[in-house]
Amino acid sequence: RSDKELPPIAERPTESSRVPGAWGKMPEPDEFEDLPEVENHLFNPNWTGKMTWDFAVMFLVVTDSIILPFQLSFKHGMPEDAFDEVWFWITTVVFFTDVLFSFNTAIENPSQPGTWILSRLRIAKNYLLGWFSIDFFSTIPYGRLAETFGDGSSAGAVRLLKMLKFLRIMRLMRMLRMSKLRAVWERLEIRIGSIAIIQSIMLMKVLFFVVAMCHWSACLFWVIGRPESLLTDLLPGDSAEKFQQMPHWTTLSRRDGPDQGEWSYEQKPLPEQYIFCFYWTLGVMRTMPAEVTPVNFPERIFVLLFMFFALSAFAVSVASLTQAYFKIFERGRTFNDELFFVRMYMNRFGAQKPLEQRVKKFLAHLFERRRIMAKETNLMEKLPEVLKHEVQSMLVWHHLQKLEILNDLGKGAIQEICAASTLSDHMPGVLLCTKGEVAEYAWILCSGQLQVLDEQGCRWRSMMGASRMTVVDQETLTTPETVKSPLTVSTATVCELLQISKATFLKFAGQDQAGATRIWRKKFQAANTGVIKVQFSGLETDEAQNTICASATTAVLMSGGH
Repeated sequence: RSDKELPPIAERPTESSRVPGAWGKMPEPDEFEDLPEVENHLFNPNWTGKMTWDFAVMFLVVTDSIILPFQLSFKHGMPEDAFDEVWFWITTVVFFTDVLFSFNTAIENPSQPGTWILSRLRIAKNYLLGWFSIDFFSTIPYGRLAETFGDGSSAGAVRLLKMLKFLRIMRLMRMLRMSKLRAVWERLEIRIGSIAIIQSIMLMKVLFFVVAMCHWSACLFWVIGRPESLLTDLLPGDSAEKFQQMPHWTTLSRRDGPDQGEWSYEQKPLPEQYIFCFYWTLGVMRTMPAEVTPVNFPERIFVLLFMFFALSAFAVSVASLTQAYFKIFERGRTFNDELFFVRMYMNRFGAQKPLEQRVKKFLAHLFERRRIMAKETNLMEKLPEVLKHEVQSMLVWHHLQKLEILNDLGKGAIQEICAASTLSDHMPGVLLCTKGEVAEYAWILCSGQLQVLDEQGCRWRSMMGASRMTVVDQETLTTPETVKSPLTVSTATVCELLQISKATFLKFAGQDQAGATRIWRKKFQAANTGVIKVQFSGLETDEAQNTICASATTAVLMSGGH
């Protein structure tokens, strides 16, 4: 297997030695996110389709937590309409399907991080002892079962039927599974890639929390204010009768004016009832609305408790909204503030305008490339040196992939070349190569624009893009012979460039090919131009011959000789 091949899905015991508790090495998520299955027809939890399913289930859970309280409060005692019927079957089918998927999805082994549990017996045991009870019992349609098997002929049966319908509230227990969204959200953040969009989503998250809190409070306020509601269904007979005889804010007669007729909120249309309750709960967070006041003891207790809760919730929500809003523009605003002091500093000593402009452009370049005022910088500095080198190699490899000649090299040589290459920032006007002079380095444009003086003496700028020059003097890396630059190239703006030394590149590329087989050596012999003459008698050569073979083979491989 070559170094470029992906690792096997799992390194695990053979079928003959498998025991219930078998495990497998966990694949890398980036390499296997499109692989739907692992072994034994188990779903890969890192598969994009499975994570999309989990996100859809969590979306239904959140939506159900909004719809279900509305159904239990404002639609209490009403016959189910078409929407209620469709929503019931969608959520029931999806939630039960999710239970089946949970029995057929590989899980991470908690005792051995980095491995998967692939035994169906252990997966089932782990799920049954964990989330199964919440997932299963919160999905059972208690109300439909009660209507199917209950005759409703006696008062006790009617009461039991009402209590079973109340158990629909157990669907809200699935909100506890929202912790699964963390893994999905982390993957989504990476794919979005924009900090401004992420912060905007966080702002919307706080707004959604405020809306959800007002919605749930509106439903509770309506339940407390009605003579017959979900609350009276759960109370004993005498207590329910006393509660119904009390005055309620929903049944209290009201007038819009002296000559207007009487009305009550219980007589209002359903949309108007809900809008008023939502408005009232939002108003209680700031002050007490004058339209409605509690008229019995249970309502006063509810309003008292809600006002204590609303006071703190409103303060936290306002602070979170403010913080989320300012985070969207925090970095840019801070940079502009500090750049103002830089301008004041330079003006104090009479700096010329061109110098000030160059300073501003260079600092803006560092800001855009996240070299300064980036929150990840402090955390990355805490990494050990080994991880720092790996991260730096990753950054270099991101740009080094533009060199097609690297396709024939192994992982070891590529890592050495990445470690030897340097990323650097250059001011405008820096000369990278001159036409007709020996090219000792190759350059890769990471950001900015280059200025090129072509063979006709015309100057033009090379911006980022597929049709523009992004690699300078790439030919010098393909052969150990002397290569002269065909163009004169310099920086037109502040640029970030990756510098690759020809000598270093050929050194590590040659070491990678030093162990080549007889086929590659014959390939060199067939393409030998007479510049380098080496006779190969076999794979066993002395050290000097092997070194020459490495450099020669590298030149042939990179030049595409056959």
